[in-house]
Amino acid sequence: MKRFGLIVALLLAVPSLSQAHFIFLLNDSTSQTGKVKVFFGDAAEADDPALLDKIAKAELWTIAGRGEPKLLPLTKGSDALEAELNGQAQQSTLILRHTYGVMAKGAEPFLLKYYAKTYPFALPGTWKAVRDSERLPLEVVPTSKGAQTVLQVLWNGKPQAGSLVTVVGPGLDAKIEGTTDDAGNFACELPKSGAYSIRAKHVEEKAGTLEEKEYKSVRHYSTLTLHHQPGRLAPTAHNLPALPKGLTSFGGAITGNTLYVYGGNYGSAHEYTNEEQSGDLWKLNLSNPTAWELVSAGPRRQGLAAVEHKGSIYRIGGFEATNKAGEKQNLVSQNDFAKLDAATGQWIALPSLPEPRSSHDAAVVGGTVYVVGGWNMQGGGSGTKWHDTALALDLASDKPEWKTVAAPNFHRRALALAAWNGKLICIGGMSDGGGPTTKTSIYDPAKNEWSEGPALQGTGMDGFGCSAFASNGGLYVTTSSGSIQRLVTDGKEWEFVGQIAHPRFFHRVLPWSDSKLVIVGGANMEEGKTENLEVLSVGNLETAAK
Repeated sequence: MKRFGLIVALLLAVPSLSQAHFIFLLNDSTSQTGKVKVFFGDAAEADDPALLDKIAKAELWTIAGRGEPKLLPLTKGSDALEAELNGQAQQSTLILRHTYGVMAKGAEPFLLKYYAKTYPFALPGTWKAVRDSERLPLEVVPTSKGAQTVLQVLWNGKPQAGSLVTVVGPGLDAKIEGTTDDAGNFACELPKSGAYSIRAKHVEEKAGTLEEKEYKSVRHYSTLTLHHQPGRLAPTAHNLPALPKGLTSFGGAITGNTLYVYGGNYGSAHEYTNEEQSGDLWKLNLSNPTAWELVSAGPRRQGLAAVEHKGSIYRIGGFEATNKAGEKQNLVSQNDFAKLDAATGQWIALPSLPEPRSSHDAAVVGGTVYVVGGWNMQGGGSGTKWHDTALALDLASDKPEWKTVAAPNFHRRALALAAWNGKLICIGGMSDGGGPTTKTSIYDPAKNEWSEGPALQGTGMDGFGCSAFASNGGLYVTTSSGSIQRLVTDGKEWEFVGQIAHPRFFHRVLPWSDSKLVIVGGANMEEGKTENLEVLSVGNLETAAK
């Protein structure tokens, strides 16, 4: 009789599973609230606020980079538990753990445990597994595979077959439900933009006691609130051969149907030697792309910029590693500016930059080439100077010379510069003392003034070593997470339009004809240098309704 009374009491103390109560995290990175909300219901939305007291002891952490998880205090709001998100926490993955307690259904009492996770962005390349068996032993990890989203369920970091997965969200008339295969995967289609509420179940046949209450098994429920945007642009099939060698931080340009690549780094990340720096000029005939041709060798340059104008290719600055392998690094920025003689493959010297500059970028607007960002590495222990000037040179002048224009209100390197609608768009980079950034700045040559532009979607790393170019009237950027983003027509925000096959940074996005972009070179942290080229056909991309 006492046992029956205990079971009744337990059933009254907790919501039954038929009421579908689970813990969901909601962090909208586009909102201005600076908060994450913790809901207790059947989706990532408010339910009965009276039930929040039952999960008040839940533990919430931020997961950022390689650092240790940081515990955030939760307070009760009007419709959810809440936590303040400041600084890096606004761009961090969030996870939650809560042991609900022992409950009974029928004759078998069980221990109920909840876990939750959310990512701040709808960029598939930022959807990484946490793999924290202590705080998140049951985890749902999404991957974008074309039109499908694959949800992998991990139990203690290993794929869990037979796990029940449930998905609810925008555009779904009914919930999607199924079990994972032998690889722990469950594939589905998420039809619209919005936040999807996803959950997975795993039953552990393990008996025990909690607070003097016995249980026969443990039921684990893990949720994922996934911000999703359907992709509308993907790399198209092509027959372009891979680069002869993996390459980063190089200059690239296309004139007509010829793709040129010059300089860069053949070696390992952060390992700079004269031997591994390139002075090679490679070209590829895009209309008959049988093989890359080594045209000539010039000065070894890395962190340079290259532009095309009226059929001519120009290279600007960069740095040279004067040290050999095994010697202390000695990196020296250069001030050379040269034009390619396509007939001979040699470089013709033009007026030098006022100061050495590397890790900058360049773009052409109205026949004038502009150079923005970068620094001057002086070698020999002499230090590094961040550039606070922007330069311009009229390429049509009989006596071309570099002139300074309005000074930008930032110090950034490893940035992307692109021409769009008669203006310069300066995208991302590494800030002096502030780390990588997604900020953008806009220079108007007609007014000779700078203004602040919209930030890229994603973490700071999405702005670091990104590359951009305008094509078919749109401005496109590809980032280290693999995202393809386009600046909307009014220039007020970036929209996610797709994902490249090989995420990379320190690469080049180059225009081929009026409606194609070729993605060349670069590397990513997991796989190193990427030799494969990718092609984006942007001519038929339609703007999706917001």
